[in-house]
Amino acid sequence: MLNHNLKHHLLPSALLVAGFLTLTGCTNNDYDLSNVDATMGFGSESLVIPNSSTKDIQLKDVLDLKEGGCVVTDAAGNYLFQLAGGDVEAAYPNISPIILDVTNVFDGDISLSNAASTGAKARRAPGSSLHLASPKVMMFEYHGNDKAVKSLNEAKINENGTEISIRLDFSNISTAVSNIESATLTLPAYLSISQVNGNSNGVPTHNGSKVTITNISTARPLELSLKTQKLDFTNQNDHGRLSINNGAIDLTGYFSIAMQCNVTGAMPDNPTIKAKIGVADRTITMNSATGIFDPKINLNTLGEVDVTGLPDFLDDDDVVADLDNPQILLTVNNNMDVAATVSATVISTKEGRELARVTLPEMSVAKNGLSKICICRQKTSELTQQYGEANVYAVSNLSTLINRIPDHIKIVDVNAHAKAEVATIVFGKEYHVKPSYKVNAPLAFGEKANIVYEDSFTGWNDDIDKLDLAEGTYIEVTANVENKVPAYLTVKAYPVDAQGNKIEDKLLIEIPDEVAASTDGTTAVTTPITMKITPKVKNSLKQLDGLVFRLEGSAKSANGNKVTGISLNEREHTLKLNDIKVKIVGKIIGDFN
Repeated sequence: MLNHNLKHHLLPSALLVAGFLTLTGCTNNDYDLSNVDATMGFGSESLVIPNSSTKDIQLKDVLDLKEGGCVVTDAAGNYLFQLAGGDVEAAYPNISPIILDVTNVFDGDISLSNAASTGAKARRAPGSSLHLASPKVMMFEYHGNDKAVKSLNEAKINENGTEISIRLDFSNISTAVSNIESATLTLPAYLSISQVNGNSNGVPTHNGSKVTITNISTARPLELSLKTQKLDFTNQNDHGRLSINNGAIDLTGYFSIAMQCNVTGAMPDNPTIKAKIGVADRTITMNSATGIFDPKINLNTLGEVDVTGLPDFLDDDDVVADLDNPQILLTVNNNMDVAATVSATVISTKEGRELARVTLPEMSVAKNGLSKICICRQKTSELTQQYGEANVYAVSNLSTLINRIPDHIKIVDVNAHAKAEVATIVFGKEYHVKPSYKVNAPLAFGEKANIVYEDSFTGWNDDIDKLDLAEGTYIEVTANVENKVPAYLTVKAYPVDAQGNKIEDKLLIEIPDEVAASTDGTTAVTTPITMKITPKVKNSLKQLDGLVFRLEGSAKSANGNKVTGISLNEREHTLKLNDIKVKIVGKIIGDFN
């Protein structure tokens, strides 16, 4: 219903119609208006009520909003269609640690061979210098499967690194070699050795994954402790390789030893040394890693919301809420050090029936924080300045979701994936990715927009139930409409009786004029309009209790002109009716018996 302020503005013009009809005497007579004193009218058979005007009628006097409804006004007075999506369950992506079982790395004999090829026997003679080397010996291997791991550059192991112990026993060659000038242990290149300690048998040093020990006595074992904090898979060699193929993770690790020594006695035909290699805690656990990862981000929805508190001017079958630039504001809180992409489908429904379906593009979600993404119909400089160029995505058909106002909106078919970028992940940690969204749509018309407002002026019957219009008589109301609203306005009306029933078969209401729009929402445009009321049958006026008016505001005029992109404002956009005149042409018949 029209609010009190608007009824106050329009009441004078309504009363001009109803009140004029009561200007009669108290006897049963036909009143020929040609005989009325000229001070009350002019023309041969007409009577005119003097001019009247309204004050400025603000949109807030016309468009009633519901408390807590989906249409609100901001501080500047602009109308907004606003919805906040309900709470959405977060996704909890995680990647399991990669654990290498190294309970028994190696414990056994290692054969040695003369690396000097020909003449080897001669060079084993006492006093000769001999180079001995072992083949590659397997330390450990890992075969696993995790499609969330795409590549590994580096991995930190155990909580505080790990310690590899190596014990070499030279008793098999001690009678031939009393002292080893130098020995080099070659390990997998990805082992980043931070520290090497010995048992005072020889002097150990390291360069990368190679450990060199000088001046080793064969009379007692050589014991080494190697400390490592990480595995650097950017360094690989024939002693250790990592391969990852479609989730299959394969890791190998070998060691070998090469020695330079002076022969002091008879060398066995098949020289060997005993080696024992162990790892503290008997496991190597990759706790965190840098690489490319794609953990599962299981989001069933980005949110859904019921549309409630719809104002009357949007709650009509003829409403087309073709808004110029509606926006879905998507917020995603992602605490992974992995950027992601997300795409989805938005569906609007009414009473369970799908109204529209819009596919959202693939959108970027930043790592380690909050992403604010604006999905809009038009990418404007204001939006890119507010959200950043990379966070604004234009979807040309976005407005179709609310062209017919739905009662429910949901975002489904979510496809979220980590970006194929190098990142650092803590294995076994439960991360969270939590979305939320809201709809923010300024009520600025797109070219197909149409809103509808309907209300009535009734209660006239008690005043005019003794009156009728003679055949050929009609009532004409004229006015100049001063419009600052950025919409083309058309008015339709139909008569009702005291029971609210339409009586269009008895009275004809004609309002042919379209009210021109303000092209900028600031400059008023004046349009003359005429309303004509003509009886179709005898005694029709006696049944009239009032008029129901239907006002439609559109972005496009009847001749194709358009006004779009201007937000409706409750204070700045006004209507004013000037020079309102009510004229009766013909004869009034009164029955006052």
